[in-house]
Amino acid sequence: MTATLYLPDSNIFIASYRLNHPFDYKEFHPFWRWMERLADEDAIAMVDVVYNELLNEKAAHPDMLTRWARSVFKDRQISHKDSRYAHVYAQIQDYLVTCGQYTEESCQYWEPETKADPWLIAVAKVREAIIVTDEARVPLQQGQHMKKEPKIPNIADHFGVKTMNLRRFFDENGLLEKAKYVPQSRDRDPIVLF
Repeated sequence: MTATLYLPDSNIFIASYRLNHPFDYKEFHPFWRWMERLADEDAIAMVDVVYNELLNEKAAHPDMLTRWARSVFKDRQISHKDSRYAHVYAQIQDYLVTCGQYTEESCQYWEPETKADPWLIAVAKVREAIIVTDEARVPLQQGQHMKKEPKIPNIADHFGVKTMNLRRFFDENGLLEKAKYVPQSRDRDPIVLF
């Protein structure tokens, strides 16, 4: 049995960098080291268009996330330029136009070839991988049209691709060791747990 491959969306790294696990604090360094180890072990992989979303090429000085992504994934990305992925990508684009749930404006968000989301789904479909994204499904009722950008989980569901958020990834992948947390007492007497 082969191990499950996880494909992180760029928002996982961007939110971690900006909000949840900033590089500036040594207490969060283990998160980034863990991600590096997962990449080394081929448990996570990065699609090239996702990688490109992480690079802050316009800035005079690359930010820490750009430097980290280059360090970890520069020469080991999954190229989206593969006929197997292109076939599923075309199906995704057709689905957006024909399913009746997305406006023309909404579909246009995913039209540029550089847009990572449809490629991420296509690669995950072909590789039988799980997408890790913090995007949430948007429930659409019959006859309702999405006017904003399509969400990865909605489209992935249609194509039979599993998605999960970062918290669920922590719980489900088996790559973290769970341990019970016991608060430390500020009193002189030790805490006795029954």
